[in-house]
Amino acid sequence: MPQPLIYHIDVNSAFLSWEAAELLRQDPDAPDIRSFPSVIGGSEKTRHGIVLAKSPSAAALGVCTGEPLAQARRKCPDLKIYAPHYSIYVERSRQFMALLKEYAPSVDTYSIDEAFCDMTGTSSLYGNPVDFAHRLKDEIHTRLGFTVNIGISSNRLLAKTASDFEKPDKVHTLFPSEMEEKFWPLPIEDLFFVGKSTALRLRSLGITTIGQLAKSDHAMILSVFKSHGDTIWNYANGRDVS
Repeated sequence: MPQPLIYHIDVNSAFLSWEAAELLRQDPDAPDIRSFPSVIGGSEKTRHGIVLAKSPSAAALGVCTGEPLAQARRKCPDLKIYAPHYSIYVERSRQFMALLKEYAPSVDTYSIDEAFCDMTGTSSLYGNPVDFAHRLKDEIHTRLGFTVNIGISSNRLLAKTASDFEKPDKVHTLFPSEMEEKFWPLPIEDLFFVGKSTALRLRSLGITTIGQLAKSDHAMILSVFKSHGDTIWNYANGRDVS
């Protein structure tokens, strides 16, 4: 039986990428809003609302998804704000998922801009899974006009973690054999299902990295965090228990 192979495919700054692709479709000579500090989120005139998506250069200036637009503008006075067009994003998401279904035997939509693809047993069709992920990433860009990150592993947890590594337009692997190098040194806040309060409590126990949690005493973690502790301890050890 072939070993499990999972891709997690995530659109880079989806709403902003999709808005950029639509603006360029309407006018190929228009500026690409991904190339300068810009956000999706409310009205440029009223400056009300929150940041829904941000360009890489806005992120580099400290602009964060979910913060008020007024606060984002204080960080970046030249910030350009674009109102969202949800009907466009729904259609772009549909096109994205349809393209994935051309290649993946099973596609599980996780949100409007991300999906898990079960690629188990497809190496005979597509060859090396990392090489194919690069080809798929580039085809999405060519056909649909936006970039994605692809994380590859043997389960969903590690594949999703891998896709969150360096962005944009990247392919990353995180197989169990790579956990010690790529996963365990990460700060505890980077572990799926660890929120701010859980992270603070873990740090109060001297646990600051995912690896330290993975190697901690299971019974102790259970005593402190109850059933949630079992979940995060298993996640830290690379086990997808969702």
